[in-house]
Amino acid sequence: MSPRRRLSRLRVIPLGIAFLAPSVLLTGCFSAPPQIVQLNPLAGSTQLDANATVEVVFDQPVIHQSVATRLSVVESKDSRVGLTGCNLVAAFTARPGAPCWITWLTGESGFVLRHPGALFAPNTEYTFTLGAGVTSVNGNVNSLDHIWNLTSAAAPVLTSATPGGGASVARDTPLLLSFSRAMSASALAAAVSLSPAVTGLEVVRNRLDLGQFEVIPDRPLAPSTAYTLTVSRRATDAFGQPISSPITVHFRTTTLLAAGHLLVLAGPSLGDATTVMLAQLTAPATGLPIPAQVLDTVPVCTDPDDCGEVGPGQPAAVIDSASLAPGGQWLAVVQTDVTRLNQPPVLRIIDVQNGLDQLDLTGATSPAWSPDGQTLAFVASNSTVQLYDPASGTLSQLPAGSPPSGPPVWTADGEALAIPVAATTTSPAHVDLANPSIGARYPLPGVIGSANHLVAAPQGEELAMQVTSSSSPIPATWVVDPAGSRPASRIGAPLTPVGFTDGATLVVALNAPPGSPQLGALDIGTGMVSPLGAGLGDPDPDSAGVAPSGRQIAYITTLAPGVEEAVIANADGSGPLPLTALPAGLEALTVSFGG
Repeated sequence: MSPRRRLSRLRVIPLGIAFLAPSVLLTGCFSAPPQIVQLNPLAGSTQLDANATVEVVFDQPVIHQSVATRLSVVESKDSRVGLTGCNLVAAFTARPGAPCWITWLTGESGFVLRHPGALFAPNTEYTFTLGAGVTSVNGNVNSLDHIWNLTSAAAPVLTSATPGGGASVARDTPLLLSFSRAMSASALAAAVSLSPAVTGLEVVRNRLDLGQFEVIPDRPLAPSTAYTLTVSRRATDAFGQPISSPITVHFRTTTLLAAGHLLVLAGPSLGDATTVMLAQLTAPATGLPIPAQVLDTVPVCTDPDDCGEVGPGQPAAVIDSASLAPGGQWLAVVQTDVTRLNQPPVLRIIDVQNGLDQLDLTGATSPAWSPDGQTLAFVASNSTVQLYDPASGTLSQLPAGSPPSGPPVWTADGEALAIPVAATTTSPAHVDLANPSIGARYPLPGVIGSANHLVAAPQGEELAMQVTSSSSPIPATWVVDPAGSRPASRIGAPLTPVGFTDGATLVVALNAPPGSPQLGALDIGTGMVSPLGAGLGDPDPDSAGVAPSGRQIAYITTLAPGVEEAVIANADGSGPLPLTALPAGLEALTVSFGG
């Protein structure tokens, strides 16, 4: 470059000042040399995304080739060639999809550099130069060099992780990763792994914080196991900038969370349940869904010669019901073999810690765990109500009575079991109350008729149920407190009990027309019903349940045609949250609280 050229060299920082120089003032006609009138981003800009486009606009149309041979970019610090992988000369003729390419603005008066395959390095200043010789289509030549700087943003970094490094956590603790910038969901999903490996891993982005992600193993992690969560450099921000180095988080698992869970029975659409899903009762952060994991699933028939009534690869059994003990140590599942006709159900009592069956009882149904999680009540194959203590492995039987017509229900204090019983030749249908500690069993005073939908209040022995009798053929809701002085009372029809939020309020299914609120809060003292929130999607009121705490409800809803999902909400119906997507081919069929 000649001394004269060096003296006339123009450094465009800031651009507005440079444009005031007499040698580059616009003339208002195209007899003057072409001048840069706009840069986007502005000269001197910082915190640019890795794939940020660079736009240069002239005051008049220019000859492409005069620009192509004069545009260059280097890293300012050591003058290394910038945008590794991008040939700027070739970019002017490259097609979209190349590491970098140039598109011209309408009227040939400017261009845009796109470089998705040749990203800015993190936290790096670049010097762009458009050398002298840019020529307008009229033949006017700009004899000045135009130089400006741009600086890229730093690489994304992990700002927090749950669990923290070295922590001991419950085996179903949410795994959360928070980054300094919005991240690419697909890139992060491909970058995350767990060791020891799991059979499936879902990575879900927070809809309100695009830099936060929930990592959900398809099943609860193994107990008492050291795990390493790794994020490789395949993880990038939303603009393609990778993290600067791999991330590792070490933690150790214990048992399941003791704060309560939701059990979801899932199966194929219009089919029977084949999978028990375990969900927590709250989302790990606002904007994230409630995670759901597989807790148990039926076997699949693999022997073509022994599949009987089902085809190879199809479920060999269906799940009728499931109950998780408070504390999360034991799971009771009733399932039926479908490879042969007319098979009896089997009650499986499973140690959740190791996933192994502790006891299988053929013909047993209707499992119900005591509030302390130490005793399982169930209806045995001979229609007696029996109790099982999984810690000691002992079985016992309640005093004899009429055959149960539905599942037994524990009172909240764990002192008694309410057992709906069928009519016999000597006794009408009614509800028995049994006290296992003293071996007593007697009819519940004041309630005569066929009872179902039994629910217990969060405290004491208060119960609600739906009763039908010869004198009252329309189902009616009754409330009774065996330990209190208030007699059994009929409080409404046709309302179906769902569960208590407290001793004075009962959530009920309203049997309302579609589009109306399906659930209501019944004031037991006044009989007044207040509709709950409309819910999410199209809720099924018959599927609803109330948490033992009385603070939450859950139900099955139709979110879209043919898509059934489980939802957890506050007891007043507000704040409904769906679970994460269930395994492919499954939809939520029933929900219940436990564990």
